[in-house]
Amino acid sequence: MNERDLENINFKLTDDLWEDLTVLEGEPIDSLVVWDSSLVDENLDEPVTDENRIYVDFELYLSNQTLLELYGAAVVPDEGSDALVGLDVITERLSGMAAQGARIEGIFADQDDGLVLLLASPDDEVFVPVTAWIESVWENLPDE
Repeated sequence: MNERDLENINFKLTDDLWEDLTVLEGEPIDSLVVWDSSLVDENLDEPVTDENRIYVDFELYLSNQTLLELYGAAVVPDEGSDALVGLDVITERLSGMAAQGARIEGIFADQDDGLVLLLASPDDEVFVPVTAWIESVWENLPDE
């Protein structure tokens, strides 16, 4: 991440940011890219492997040309469950949802004013609490 990105990174969901993001509710996901490391890795107590990974960084390419870069995101199947564990498990769940036509179903704040996205496809939904995020515009989709 470069200095310019650090100026645009968000850690708390303020009222103004929430208003800006709510226009994305219902927006289809054209593509997503899950990274094999996360910005939060160095802050964790134990070393992170692909098998024990809980937090991922990933990019959501929305159909309205919005790019959401999500950092330190967990993928939680429902409010009563723990986060998914394992890079392959997380990637397969998110990729499968994207292939089924996932969209942003809802935008929420957690008890610490952190961003939480509800992603939904016809057969699945997950909550995605996010440590930090950047919103920008994409011009080209990533290679499949």
